[in-house]
Amino acid sequence: MRPDASSPHRPPADWALTGVSRLVTMAPHLPGAVGTLGVIAHGALAARAGRILWVGPEAALTEAVDLAGATRLEAGGCAVLPGFVDSHTHFVFAGDRAEEFHLRHAGVSYEELARQGRGILSTVRATRAASEEELRALARVRLRGFATHGTTTVEGKTGYGLDVASETRCLAVMGELAREPGLPTIIPTFLGAHTLPPEYRADPRDRERYVDLVIEEMLPAFAGQARFCDVFCERGAFTVEEARRILERARTLGYALKLHANQLGPSGGARLAAELGATSADHLDFATDAELDLLREAGVVGTLLPGCSFTLSAPYPSGRRLRDRGVRVALATDFNPGTSYCENMQLIVALAVSAMGMTLEEALIAATRGGARALDLEREIGSLEPGKRCDLVLLDTPDERALAYHFGVNLVARTILGGQVYTAL
Repeated sequence: MRPDASSPHRPPADWALTGVSRLVTMAPHLPGAVGTLGVIAHGALAARAGRILWVGPEAALTEAVDLAGATRLEAGGCAVLPGFVDSHTHFVFAGDRAEEFHLRHAGVSYEELARQGRGILSTVRATRAASEEELRALARVRLRGFATHGTTTVEGKTGYGLDVASETRCLAVMGELAREPGLPTIIPTFLGAHTLPPEYRADPRDRERYVDLVIEEMLPAFAGQARFCDVFCERGAFTVEEARRILERARTLGYALKLHANQLGPSGGARLAAELGATSADHLDFATDAELDLLREAGVVGTLLPGCSFTLSAPYPSGRRLRDRGVRVALATDFNPGTSYCENMQLIVALAVSAMGMTLEEALIAATRGGARALDLEREIGSLEPGKRCDLVLLDTPDERALAYHFGVNLVARTILGGQVYTAL
């Protein structure tokens, strides 16, 4: 983006990045950008007040931008791309489910573990017992793990409290950490309809009582604190009709909508997400072609979560199928203690390429612009363009194509959050 050379004034920058081998902008429409990823060879970037001001070839930087007094970061020949946008996580919780993981791999099913009071309910018990200070400390460590691996925006769901007091505490933790400098941006989601809490399982009428609690007390209490409302629409969780009641009420209170849909079977959640115009439908392992067509027509992002398939030794959803049906795709970790204990989006990209039929270009777009779209933040993040937040990662390699190919290691050398170099403590 080069200003008119005849202009006597160049916009002042307070931060600049140079020495980049390949600047992967995810914005192929930019002048000089090449290919679907919008790569600028020997590119540079300038920012002001945490926002990108200019992007282009380094040879044009000083002519385009006033760098007097600007902090300059030398990339040393690294490839640079936008920070990853992880649009589906559950990072506020207490407790550990390592024993459950090993029982599953010894042959005990997910459903049987749930009947034993393990699964989500074990995390609910631990989270309810934890103080706000304990939850905040645990969540902060996890957010630092995300940043270390190149994630600059993290969606975080409640859903391990399942009562008013505990859900309040989890949202308070996200709100406090969102104001803490040096951490990824946090997008809070209310997931009170994650599963039935233990105290609502004794009587068949308890299901309706808990749904009423979510609708009448929790949703009004948390309006304005959570950007999204999500429901786990699945066998063993909430039905389509229960999910519809909750989400329709959430929409009237100003929440945007998300849905856990068709993970364990043909739940009908994907069709509901299309009907309600949700921002995203997540999982979609068992979505039919007809449901994918409905999602495409409604503009709903399909968020794929290969970490769950890896952890559960389950078949992977096909990214190629969604692409062929024209559904916009996001990739996310689904970071959680039971089915995807992973904060590394680089691994998710590698799984998408190796097991889900996606090209590296498709996977990287899904992990950046796709995630931004799944959070309705595409004007803010997900690509390196003027006006967007200066969130990016420097790889320790000159070529982004090492991602997915060189897997199992952290290829991020530095993470930049709003124009500030993230420092791991």
